Amino acid sequence: MIIRILKYARPWRAAIIVSVFALLTLSGLQLLMPMVTRELLKRIAEPGLLKVTVIAWLAGVMMAVYVLRTFFQFLYDYVSHVAGLGLEYKMRQVTYDHVQNFSPKWFSDKATGQIVSRLHVDCGKFETLIAHSIPDLITSVVTFIGAISMLLYLNPVLTGFLCIPIPLIFISSILARKIRKRYVAAKALDSELAGDLTDNIQGMKEIQIFNRQKYESNKIGTTIGKAKNTWSQAIFWRALINPLVTLMYGVGNMTIILVGGIMAYHGHASAADITAFVLYLGTLYSPIAGLARIYEDTQDALTSGKRIFEILDTPTDIADKPDARDVGRLNGDIEFRDVSFKYQDGVDVVKGLSFVAPTNKMVALVGPTGAGKSTIAGLIARFFDIDTGAVTIDGVDIRDMTLQSLRGNISMVLQDVFLFNGTIGENIGYGKEGASAEEIANAAKMACIHDFIVTMPQAYDTVVGERGTRLSGGQKQRVALARAILRGSPILILDEATSAVDNETERNIQAAINQISGSRTMIVIAHRLSTIKHADQILYIENGVIKERGTYETLVKKGGAFAKLASKI
Repeated sequence: MIIRILKYARPWRAAIIVSVFALLTLSGLQLLMPMVTRELLKRIAEPGLLKVTVIAWLAGVMMAVYVLRTFFQFLYDYVSHVAGLGLEYKMRQVTYDHVQNFSPKWFSDKATGQIVSRLHVDCGKFETLIAHSIPDLITSVVTFIGAISMLLYLNPVLTGFLCIPIPLIFISSILARKIRKRYVAAKALDSELAGDLTDNIQGMKEIQIFNRQKYESNKIGTTIGKAKNTWSQAIFWRALINPLVTLMYGVGNMTIILVGGIMAYHGHASAADITAFVLYLGTLYSPIAGLARIYEDTQDALTSGKRIFEILDTPTDIADKPDARDVGRLNGDIEFRDVSFKYQDGVDVVKGLSFVAPTNKMVALVGPTGAGKSTIAGLIARFFDIDTGAVTIDGVDIRDMTLQSLRGNISMVLQDVFLFNGTIGENIGYGKEGASAEEIANAAKMACIHDFIVTMPQAYDTVVGERGTRLSGGQKQRVALARAILRGSPILILDEATSAVDNETERNIQAAINQISGSRTMIVIAHRLSTIKHADQILYIENGVIKERGTYETLVKKGGAFAKLASKI
């Protein structure tokens, strides 16, 4: 896992090397400082060795060490965090780009909050890994070896006694494993909580209108309780590590006083050596004690890495074929040839479907809810891949086209309109990169929304709020229609584009649709049959099968299922 993560950190390889070098230099300087103090004490203990020039020289060395430590500490902090942040945001970008290529099928069973949690929280853990865990691990090993070497040089016997408390650190390692298990469980609960909170905030109106506040509060409270308890268990085991480290320091100090004192009494150790041992004690034990923290941080990052690579290792279910080609601008001649499709392992939603939507003609899809109309629209845009048969545009199978060129020829207005949290002008202009204000206004006029927009305090600069909450359903649909019109694609799909408008607005939108019909291929899904009276062909679909087809007048005269539907409206 660490190797996989480091592969993504290659652009910051130089920065990582510099940060490790800076830390190693810091370790070396730290090992030097006790020796300076020891040298001073030795000269104090022996008459005639202590001179003003020697004191000045030792003070100068000490000052130089502190200046160098200050510089290399800054270098490490800055460079390591630059590398860590670079990796963090790169992983966020790479993961988002991968998520962006998944089809609606992948998102159908994923909570938005859980996906966001992985992109935001889990990717943030890579910064800790690069800026702290890996450099700290390397320097801890080097510092420990350096401290042992210095102590062995000073007094091998006393050094051996100082190593007695070291096995205590293995207990810390056992505790760290317990912490990791609870980290994994706690992160999963936090992700679940994020998903539930996102759903509830988006569905707050429904919660309030159905008086489900208490139910949702209890549901959220249960998840919060589980997460809190799991984190509390992790904190409990983590809290045991510091006392163990303190105990290790205590045993070490006691050893120096007892063994070092006895050795000094018998003349086998000097006061300068004993002082150096006390100063080196922290340098010897800190790296060992730090291993538990490094292990904990590393496991935390690896847990996040596992969650991120679960996404990156999932192949995109809708992807370009190796030989897919850019088809440029199409005419829009759509044909379904014996097409069947089902969601996952369920029942066929579309069964042996065959029809043609000629260039610049309007084909309407009508039928009961769940008949498969929206699925057909999704198949044209390759939100899903068909199981059997073929969907072609201008005689080319859509699976032989690149997704970008295919979708570049299609505009859609969905029943569940999504607007970004920006201005009205930005949402309309989303349909065409670099669209001018005049083009945006013209598209709004064709969608019968311009007159409303200019009455707003900031007109086209009015912010619509998250998901367009400041607009009514009909206003959102007209903004979405303007966005689709502005794009000017040869194929326009309208999925219940007039479901949330009043009769007057519907007539205006119908006029707009009539105005652009004949200039592009239109697939219109509608329950309001007035919207499709002028369609060139109407397909009445039931249970994924075309039951009737013809013009509005022909089907009404036929007296079949469509005529019964029309008589009820």
